[in-house]
Amino acid sequence: MFHLIEDSKDLKELDQELLALDFVAVDTEFRRQGKDDIRLSLIQVSSGEETFIIDCILIGKYKGYCSFLSSNKVKKIFHSCREDLDALSSWTNEKVNNIFDTQLANEFLGGVYSIGYQDLVFKLFGVSIEKKETRSNWIKRPLKESQLNYAATDVQYLIKIYQSQLLELEETSKVIWIDQELENRQFDQTLSNTFEDKVIKKIKIGKDEEEDLLQALSKRVNRIAKDYKINSTMLLSKKSQRVFLRKVFKDGLDSALDDLKDWRKELLKPHFAELLTRLT
Repeated sequence: MFHLIEDSKDLKELDQELLALDFVAVDTEFRRQGKDDIRLSLIQVSSGEETFIIDCILIGKYKGYCSFLSSNKVKKIFHSCREDLDALSSWTNEKVNNIFDTQLANEFLGGVYSIGYQDLVFKLFGVSIEKKETRSNWIKRPLKESQLNYAATDVQYLIKIYQSQLLELEETSKVIWIDQELENRQFDQTLSNTFEDKVIKKIKIGKDEEEDLLQALSKRVNRIAKDYKINSTMLLSKKSQRVFLRKVFKDGLDSALDDLKDWRKELLKPHFAELLTRLT
């Protein structure tokens, strides 16, 4: 069951209700045809008791009635938030604050890297979610009932997942780690790509030597990930390991570590002493 929000008046009233909550689940449906060509269709929001589907196309121009998204008081729970944040920004032109990502939390708890929402729901609750509307035309109106039901299901379990994951994150003292990782998450990939381009153009190292060092680095990353029960790709992916290594050669260990989130730096630095004697 869900409530459709199709005009600014109803959205304004809903926004005030959501601002009074501690957390909400959020998902989006959109069409993306390029990096900067994205059109938001729906925003799905669940309070845990009620689900709302905001039809951004029928509402039209954004008038400032989704302030719950930018609120630092209300935590927004997503699954794989990056493109959702892009889609929301394309309509509101505002930053979403105070977010939680269940996909990322799963990785901090040692789960599969980049797990899909449907797979995570099945893993935790044994519930299968229908996927057939995933590739629907979300721009065409009117939307089919099956599309709306699918969209509503995408937020149905998010709060339950969040509550379960939060308990585990608190027990393992990882809450601050995920908060650091999510800070300005929508900008991380762009910055990472820019950094990598600069490093690769400047570094000079023999291919065989680099591969030997990468193997040694990878073993240490896997060992640390196993010790702390987190996903090794999320800790430092193969691509990031190569960038990190080249940064060490170019500017030294401290400078390379400064490009990492604090939690990642704290885990990696103490374990790299032996390896890095070979690099410096």
